[in-house]
Amino acid sequence: MTTRHTTAQDILIEGWGRMGEYWGISRVMAEIYALLYLSEKPLTLEEMSEKLKTSRSNVSLNVRGLLELGVVSKVVIRGERKDFYAAENDIGKVAKRLALAKKKRELDPALEIVGGALGAAVQVPAGTRGPLEELHVERLGELKRHMDFVNAIFLSYVGSEASATGDSSRVGEIKETAGR
Repeated sequence: MTTRHTTAQDILIEGWGRMGEYWGISRVMAEIYALLYLSEKPLTLEEMSEKLKTSRSNVSLNVRGLLELGVVSKVVIRGERKDFYAAENDIGKVAKRLALAKKKRELDPALEIVGGALGAAVQVPAGTRGPLEELHVERLGELKRHMDFVNAIFLSYVGSEASATGDSSRVGEIKETAGR
């Protein structure tokens, strides 16, 4: 399939749309963000719908998702009755908020499962465990240590949910702690 790009904005919108699923957002959400990010002014749902050639209801639904993620905001323009929207221009904040959302959706449930399985495995007293139970404790413990390390990296990057800021300088310290 050959695509024809005419402007930098067209290229970003199309490319961001293709990449959106990797970040845990829909194609349309990614396209809307790209459109707003490169827009010189806040846009209405109608303007976004027209530019992206998709229904207003689809744009509205996806803008709501972007608002929840905190990567798009509603902008009040005096004298206007329509709602206007603008992208968060701090791309670092956007990356951190998307990473936090992905962590909540994918890593946190996996951590809970592994923690529950390890908890069940260690409930069997050490002296009474058979070879298979010992293997379970060993492997689940190793898996949990690695997952805790990945979680710590995420948290050092994204920081608290409220601020969506982080301190990547702590990764070395976290790695040392996770290796113990």
